[in-house]
Amino acid sequence: MELKGLRGSSSTRIDEKGRLKVPTTFRGVITDQHGPDVFVTSLTGECVRIYPMPVWLELERKLLQMPASHPSRLKFLDRVNYYGLTGELDGQGRVVIPPHLR
Repeated sequence: MELKGLRGSSSTRIDEKGRLKVPTTFRGVITDQHGPDVFVTSLTGECVRIYPMPVWLELERKLLQMPASHPSRLKFLDRVNYYGLTGELDGQGRVVIPPHLR
């Protein structure tokens, strides 16, 4: 059995309504293993990161185990929360990208 995961990156476009069509290879893994809910964010504002919601929640759980004043934790959370937005993949595998990330 082949283990499929979310590895790598892929270029794509955002349409005129602000939706990004998630590439098929990633979309199948996201919806099959994690469902349609996602967290859309960025670290720099130059590219978009899309986390399946269960993966994002696990990452938040791990961050909560770090000291609240840890500089890396603070920097990461400041950035992902500034750019972040919850979303959902629609039936065609698209997700709305926040205006400040388009």
